[in-house]
Amino acid sequence: MENIFWKGYSNDERNSSMIAIQGVIAKYGDIVDVKLFSDISLTMTIEIDEFKIDRLYDELSAIMGMDKFERLDSISKKERTIYLNISFTRATGNLIIEVPSVPG
Repeated sequence: MENIFWKGYSNDERNSSMIAIQGVIAKYGDIVDVKLFSDISLTMTIEIDEFKIDRLYDELSAIMGMDKFERLDSISKKERTIYLNISFTRATGNLIIEVPSVPG
């Protein structure tokens, strides 16, 4: 079975956008891996039943821009893998995660 590759674009603040996206995905499938690329983009690996894919795409399209996807119109319960790449338009490329100093 072919893997599915989606590309999305978020104009919202990165952290709030990620929370909203995770909430939508949790309704339909499971996020099994996330890779962050500074604050510019991230890639998620999603496992989902095939018959839920079209609804997931529709809900994600409602909260961010998505490249066109040809609907599956499937009733199969086979598990599929979706690789979702999301770019954040407000990114600076300089993600700084401050680590608190630990005494000792």
